[in-house]
Amino acid sequence: MNIENVKTILNSQAGQDLKDYLISKLDELKDIDNLKDLDTPTYMVIEIKAQKKAYRKLKEIFEEITTFSEEPKKPDPRDSFKVE
Repeated sequence: MNIENVKTILNSQAGQDLKDYLISKLDELKDIDNLKDLDTPTYMVIEIKAQKKAYRKLKEIFEEITTFSEEPKKPDPRDSFKVE
């Protein structure tokens, strides 16, 4: 496999949609709502560690094949305690 060819495709305009999709799926691993509700703290810790490990591994793979910036996300208005 030629990584440079993959990089060229993903960094082109045509590959931007795929790149955005991959990054969105990577970001889902950081979302706490994806965690299973497990019965014991031990199982919950295992779940969290597995999710973190999967995130790091996928990020490592994506960094090999494409360049992406981790731009700060816009805050979700639902996360605000401000009442207007």
